[in-house]
Amino acid sequence: MRPIWPFPSRRRIYSDISEEIRQHLDEKVEALISAGMDRDEAELRALREFGNLTLLEQHSREAWQAPWIESLLQDVRFAIRMLLRRPAFALIAVLILALGIGANSAMFSIVSAVLLKPLPYKDSNRLVVVWQSSDQHRSTGEWFDTYREFEVWQQYSHSFEQLAALSWATASQSFTWQGKARSALAIPTSADFFSMLGIGAEQGRTFAQSDLGRGCTVVLSHAFWQNDLGAPADLVGKSAAIDQRACQIVGIMPRGFSFYPTQTALWTLITPDSPYSKDPWKSGTGVFGRLKPGVSRQAAESELAALQRNALPEAPPSLALPRAVPVVLDLQSEFTWLAGRNLRTALIVLLGAVFMVLLIACVNVANLLLGQATDRQRELAIRTSLGSGRMRLIRQLMTENLILSSAGASVGILLAYVAVALFRAANPVELPPGNPVQLDWQVLAFTVVLSGLTVLLFGFIPAWNASRIDPNQALKETGQIASHQSRSRMGSAFVVAEVALSLILLSGAALLIQSLARLASTPLGFRTDHLLTGTIQLPPTKYRTLDEKLQVFNKLGIEAATIPGVESLSLASSFYLGGSNQISVENIPAPSETASQNVAEEIIDSNFLSTLEIPLLRGRAFGTQDRNNTLPVAIVNQALADEYFPNDDPVGRRIKLGRPEDGTRPWLTIVGVDGNVRTTTVFQEMGYDTPPAVYRPFVQQPSNSASMLLRTQSNPRNFQNLLQEKVAAVDADIVLADVKTMEDRLSDLRSQPRFRTILLTVLAALALTLAMLGIYALLTQFVLRRTREIGIRMALGASRGSIAQLILMRAFALVLIGLSLGFAASLLLRQAVSALLYGVKAGDPLTMGEVCILLFAVSAVASYIPARRATRIDPMRTIRAD
Repeated sequence: MRPIWPFPSRRRIYSDISEEIRQHLDEKVEALISAGMDRDEAELRALREFGNLTLLEQHSREAWQAPWIESLLQDVRFAIRMLLRRPAFALIAVLILALGIGANSAMFSIVSAVLLKPLPYKDSNRLVVVWQSSDQHRSTGEWFDTYREFEVWQQYSHSFEQLAALSWATASQSFTWQGKARSALAIPTSADFFSMLGIGAEQGRTFAQSDLGRGCTVVLSHAFWQNDLGAPADLVGKSAAIDQRACQIVGIMPRGFSFYPTQTALWTLITPDSPYSKDPWKSGTGVFGRLKPGVSRQAAESELAALQRNALPEAPPSLALPRAVPVVLDLQSEFTWLAGRNLRTALIVLLGAVFMVLLIACVNVANLLLGQATDRQRELAIRTSLGSGRMRLIRQLMTENLILSSAGASVGILLAYVAVALFRAANPVELPPGNPVQLDWQVLAFTVVLSGLTVLLFGFIPAWNASRIDPNQALKETGQIASHQSRSRMGSAFVVAEVALSLILLSGAALLIQSLARLASTPLGFRTDHLLTGTIQLPPTKYRTLDEKLQVFNKLGIEAATIPGVESLSLASSFYLGGSNQISVENIPAPSETASQNVAEEIIDSNFLSTLEIPLLRGRAFGTQDRNNTLPVAIVNQALADEYFPNDDPVGRRIKLGRPEDGTRPWLTIVGVDGNVRTTTVFQEMGYDTPPAVYRPFVQQPSNSASMLLRTQSNPRNFQNLLQEKVAAVDADIVLADVKTMEDRLSDLRSQPRFRTILLTVLAALALTLAMLGIYALLTQFVLRRTREIGIRMALGASRGSIAQLILMRAFALVLIGLSLGFAASLLLRQAVSALLYGVKAGDPLTMGEVCILLFAVSAVASYIPARRATRIDPMRTIRAD
């Protein structure tokens, strides 16, 4: 009988105790045996009763530990030898796993940086942003706060440890250093901004309260200091000119620090003599704060709303403030939304997609292992005959799988590192500020867990199936591969799963491709090709009066028009329609409480409509008769005419952008109606809006900056340097920045949809390739297992066509089942991708049909070689071999 405890022989145990104790033990053992107890149990009972259990346990541990460690090392050595005997199989399995694990690790590094890691600021979990919003957009906010509301909240609020103001509703400015002017995005902030974030400067310092009385002070971003200025070591404390106003540089922020917007070059301090402080009700700003511990966002909202209601009576009666209430939002979530309206959804969808690719990879490897188990059944049968139990075989096979997974994870980490490096270098899509995308310990821990999961996903079922071997049957089958129905069914199930997952990924990629194509091909109401754009910035201290600004802009237009190949040139306030204004129509009263603020405004010159080829539907365009001292006029688009003049001709009517009693805004006489222009919206990434729009003549409202648009005869990129030379010829202090083609600008607006479309398409193509390999491997094994049957069929008169049909029908049956399951699953997941689509619906039958045809075609290609191989079997040779 086998001992209860696997301790060494009793002689060894007895040699460690005295003769007297041994005699007592013998007597006790004999007495227990006489009472009917088994000798092994009797010896164990005697040892326990005589206080030698510790000695027994020591020997037991030694007996258990040594074999387990030695056995584990033996399993590892044997597994490595077996994999080296099959280098092609090992290499293919490692590469497939590496692709799946690497893709997941790279994608998780992005998800971790954007969604999981806290922002690198002090007490980031309590950082919030305060916007103004209607009930429709409370989850995201709609408008900036007024600077006056910020002042009231900062003075009287008890919910925040600190509040700070920051506004990006500003144009780029001219930054002059060592005689060279360059364009820089300067963001005005309040003095508490950096201290609220708990971030200090790398060189110098950040803003202090004492700076409020020192005029203009500036803090530079590290990227601007290094890349644009050349990283001068003695810059802190020096003066530079911002729009030709002397400013002192007090600090340079650390490398990697960023805030929204990420393109910020420098921060300027809002002082008592700035426009924000002088006209706080008309100055918009974002408000950021750190809540006190234990204060909820809802409680802070209630307090801010009460303070806002008390302050609103101070506002000028003519001010057209929207009906809104303050909303307090989590800063990290808001950063994610600002970077991409659907960025959170897209990242979750893409992470799910790469996990599906990993599942397909594991299924493929599992199918390979099933095929290898068929080849190794004689080996496993011999080991079983020599005494190896089922768990011992499973442990050996799982050790081999663990080595495969570890090798795949190692290569996968290398691939993920390369992918992340390429992603950071290419910068294909804007990500929110905060944490950089990198392979840190969290990503590596995720990879380790993932590699362990893959062992269970692809290894356990084949190992369990391989251990269910009948040694007698396996050893009888000499020279012939055994037919195992369970393995065949399992392999078929794996192929069905691959097809289903591939259908989900392919249908998602097809929907995104169609959406991106329709988004890019939607007519915007103007001609976008052969259009070069750039931003002109005049030195404000050099051109102060209206006439001076108009004269220099006229010179720029004349010089640019002399460039060979330039068809026309136009100046405007912006490249895109923007703004949200209230409109008043003369002689039509509208309650200010319900007046909409949906009217866009753009300042244009007389060439704007012809340069962009926007059709003039009624009336006239701006001309030489429109000057700065003539009647204020406007052109409206058809959308505004339809909304505010549904039954009348708007030409000749008067409107005002603001309330009727606002004396600072002129009444504008409508002289023309032009076609609608589609533009992007803040709240809708996948789609366009056609807002009511008012165009005003540039000569009646010029500013220090303007957007320049050149219509060219050939490639507009060829005109960038010539345009720079013409601008410098007019005045070297004028800054021409952000020179791009209009098509490049529109492409930048579509960067988020394009990124996720390309990535999902690559993943879908990889899944399709793996599915094709899975079908090919399954049918190859099917032909090998049924070689004898096929030979007999052919010997009895079966045609080669019927044999090929047998193989193809099996493949098509599996594909059909997989397509059915995948179609049902894609319908369940369609809500997840609906926000990422434009012009097409999730579950579109035409798209699903095209994907099914593609999968059928791929399965036919994958089945062709095994089917052809089956038709070439020699029946007589097969029967003789049997």
